Amino acid sequence: MLGFGEKPFLGIDLGSTSVKVALLKKSKRGYDLLNFGMVTLPPDSIVDGMVENPEAVVDGLKKLLQAEKLVGYKQCVFTISGQSVIIKKITVPLMSEDDLAQSIQQEAEQYIPFDIEEVNVDFQVVKAEGELPKTGEKPPEDDDRQMDVLLVAAKKDILKDQITLLQQAGLKPIIADLDVFALENSFELALGLDVDDTFALANIGATTTNVNIVEQGITAFTRDMPAGGSTITEAIQKGLSVPYIEAENIKLGHLPSGTKQAEVVTYVREGVAALCKELSSTLDNFHKTSDGRVRRIYICGGGALMEGMESMMAKEMGLECKLINPFRNLKVNTKVFDPEYLETYGPMAVIAIGLATRVMDDK
Repeated sequence: MLGFGEKPFLGIDLGSTSVKVALLKKSKRGYDLLNFGMVTLPPDSIVDGMVENPEAVVDGLKKLLQAEKLVGYKQCVFTISGQSVIIKKITVPLMSEDDLAQSIQQEAEQYIPFDIEEVNVDFQVVKAEGELPKTGEKPPEDDDRQMDVLLVAAKKDILKDQITLLQQAGLKPIIADLDVFALENSFELALGLDVDDTFALANIGATTTNVNIVEQGITAFTRDMPAGGSTITEAIQKGLSVPYIEAENIKLGHLPSGTKQAEVVTYVREGVAALCKELSSTLDNFHKTSDGRVRRIYICGGGALMEGMESMMAKEMGLECKLINPFRNLKVNTKVFDPEYLETYGPMAVIAIGLATRVMDDK
């Protein structure tokens, strides 16, 4: 988290359909919202986390920074996600963080499907049986204590492409984060983490849904699902035999003349059911590896903005489902920000807000 007097980093969320930017300031009572803005991207500019139209993304980002008067802020935090990222929770013998850092490359080779030379590897100790040994200390040979480690590997070429793109927009990338971690950081800022609770966070993008299952206050299971808001749009498109763009407008409530609401609802529910089937499979995989049970689901992202999304997902999943409002615990100047706008588009700001809490050298 930010310390007093530190210049904040811009949180840059490059989504499939839009770019979002957020800026926070640490205050005595928490965080002040300095800025939040977003701009829509041309279709297929970013597909499954891969930038397919860098010129459009750079242009959109430059215009957004100018419109929000953020050109003077250079240092930023960004995310990567999708098939280029691997996250695994592994169990290893208890050791110091320095010893783990030296052995993590070898550990990673057992769990990632990429050549180890093609990826950057990082880790975070999430739970240990006792205190971690200090640097240079070795546990006794008969010590069978273990620790759980979150292992992260990201392809170097994807990181390089993202960094180059941000530099072309006049920014200085400082930290690369993951959507699932930014999601958890934003949620913690808004609602806190209950160590006695187990719940799922789902950031529903256009084509991908980032899922982070939090158990006892820490990340226990993550997955980037190959389903999102477009799953619902495609169900409408197929059911009504209309172009994709028209189906997207219908999903957002803009019904053309002659189209019956009841018919649309039928296809919307089919799309939501397909999305929830994928989510149910994700929760089932978690339940196979843990004694905990997911009690509720918190949703965000552009796909969460559809009217009735919470209730439809709750019915399909058989679990309580709530929207995440990342502005909930931020100090907001209502003379600068429209509260209604923030309330409406809050679910789309979650990743950017989570990124804006990051500082140098934290994990």
